[in-house]
Amino acid sequence: MAFTAAVFAQQPDSLLRRQLELERDFNPTLLDADKINSLPALREPTVQKANTNYSTWAGRTTPPLEIALPRPGSIMTEIPYHLKKGYLSFNAGNYANMDGAFGYRLVDNKKNNLSFNFLHNSSDGDIKYLQESDPASTNAYFMDNYGGLGYQHLADAHTIQLNLSYLHSLFNYYGNRFGNESYFNDEKQRLGVLNARIGLESKESDLLNYRGFIDFKNFSTKYDHAYSSEPIKGNALNLMAGFDKPFRNPNTKAGIDGNLFTTIYNGDRDNYFLVNAAPYLRFGGLNSNARLGVDVLFQTGDKTRVRVVPNVALQLGLTEHSSLYANIHGGFDHNTLLDMMNESRYILPMADVRPSFTILDIDAGVKIGEVSGFRFDLFGGFKKTDDAHFLVHNGQDVIGGDVAGYFKEALKPVYGSLSHTHIGGMIQTTIWAPLDLSLRLKKNFYDVSEMTIHEVQVSDARAYNNPGLEVDLRGTFDVMSNLKFTLNYYFAGDRWTYFNGQNLEMESVNDLNLGAAYQINDAFSLNLRANNLMMQKYDLWYGHPAQGFNASGGFTFQF
Repeated sequence: MAFTAAVFAQQPDSLLRRQLELERDFNPTLLDADKINSLPALREPTVQKANTNYSTWAGRTTPPLEIALPRPGSIMTEIPYHLKKGYLSFNAGNYANMDGAFGYRLVDNKKNNLSFNFLHNSSDGDIKYLQESDPASTNAYFMDNYGGLGYQHLADAHTIQLNLSYLHSLFNYYGNRFGNESYFNDEKQRLGVLNARIGLESKESDLLNYRGFIDFKNFSTKYDHAYSSEPIKGNALNLMAGFDKPFRNPNTKAGIDGNLFTTIYNGDRDNYFLVNAAPYLRFGGLNSNARLGVDVLFQTGDKTRVRVVPNVALQLGLTEHSSLYANIHGGFDHNTLLDMMNESRYILPMADVRPSFTILDIDAGVKIGEVSGFRFDLFGGFKKTDDAHFLVHNGQDVIGGDVAGYFKEALKPVYGSLSHTHIGGMIQTTIWAPLDLSLRLKKNFYDVSEMTIHEVQVSDARAYNNPGLEVDLRGTFDVMSNLKFTLNYYFAGDRWTYFNGQNLEMESVNDLNLGAAYQINDAFSLNLRANNLMMQKYDLWYGHPAQGFNASGGFTFQF
């Protein structure tokens, strides 16, 4: 039973995005017996950023350890499904960090599945600023509560999915005031998101396959730019429909995907509208496949634009365990209110962020798995974006000329034309069975032009708050069948920001986290975790410090 919760989440290759989606998987079924009936296959590990404190809030950000550690299967002796229908987990630590989860399968049979889940994540602790300031510390508060119902019906010809959820998020703007009068005065901002979704997907056939969904969100905040003004409210609608027709063989298809996305606000913010038609051809073989297509885009927001971008995915098998791959894409980033709250909840509520357009986004590399116990991934890419936005500390507003406005302790967007090149590599090893280690290195090169802040051209503009070098080390060590240790280390260096008319280099992220999980029996397990063991001080964004050393512990109970 899988539960997906829409709480704040991170963007690909960026730990600066968070939190409208938090995923927890509850799948206690372990069908190890099935492994006998399957051909040997090279494991494809998913390497992600380390779950460190480098996130959009100042709270403990390492997600809970898995809900239950799977036990070795007893071949031909165990019931091939789990009789327990629910789970309950809770963790607590310093900084008043708390997170918990509850889930239950209300209906679970061959054709129907109905489940409920509830998630809680909160923090309410004092954090010291890195810069000199009066006061020298502040209270960083947030609390996210999410509840959702999910239903799936498996019919003879198709599958229907229904989801209904609500997110209630509270937080304060805790950015550094630098001795100025507080603008938001630690008032609790609120974001509420009601989400309803229905999806339909046909069974795979040789005739015509179809799929689609309707996703509707209603959202509101507590206030806009002043406590007495009307809050921000709006609706977001996303419609998708896709069709494909196999020919010659099931792996060769011609298809088209259509998508409509719009966000409509209640005030004077720019509404957003996008239509995308994406025809494609897909070819496949034993270890090679290709998707050749384009996206035809019509977008209105701050202005109206029509664009055509490539949508290509290629994989060429070199040997049984090694391959070349390339992905070529482009398109618009909507940058609606919900998108920006995903990126950072601390952005100014009145900020109306312009849509950005990526002319070209190329990611390519080679995966090598010929060496027993090792796996390598060497990659590189290039991305060109117009109207790319970067979040910096708002500081003192400039009304006009040299007239100073309010000082706001939040983030604002600044814009520039961005060229981003990256190279890197990953190595993952399981040469010793109890130990699983992966190391990922990435070097980023940025070129930013045409940036103006407060009507002043920035001569030496940077990709503010984007790291130049990233190192990600992850490991798990199974001491016994019921005891597991985890290790995460993340480094992000060469980070810059813009404040008071000048570029400032930020402290590097240097974060080491350890965890342990001990399964007492089939139903109950304990876990401990310690974050920022090196007690490093760094900002998530300039003026928004992360928590220092923090530790927590908790339990998981299946019933």
